Amino acid sequence: MTQKDFEKKWIKLIENDFLKKFPDEFIGLAETESVSMPGTGLIMGSEFFGNYEIVDSKGNVHFNADNYYRAKYILYSNRDKPENVLQPLDEEKLVSAVKEYERLLDTILKQMERGFKTEFPDSLHFSSVSNHIFNALNLKRY
Repeated sequence: MTQKDFEKKWIKLIENDFLKKFPDEFIGLAETESVSMPGTGLIMGSEFFGNYEIVDSKGNVHFNADNYYRAKYILYSNRDKPENVLQPLDEEKLVSAVKEYERLLDTILKQMERGFKTEFPDSLHFSSVSNHIFNALNLKRY
């Protein structure tokens, strides 16, 4: 197996078996608000006194989040560039959803690393391989 084959295998495995849809599978429908999304890729912008800008690749500000978890919630929700996402009104539920999603991503990375070390015990390229896999799936871990 080549590293490219490993990447293809894990992309398919993550898509079909491991990945859950954020935020839908991490929050209940009760007590949420709908947030309109821009339909473009978003990244973390600047932080000013605890407020975080969420910007597109051109630097246009689309959101200002009052804490890091709210910013990550928006960024994780934007993976498939939906038109709208549901956001919990309860801050604890929002934080819980983000932490649970991050645990899932961390678990996927650990399983992927174990598989990589089994297939390529002498290779030091896991970081670049895992980056390729996450980029192919438009996954980010903030």
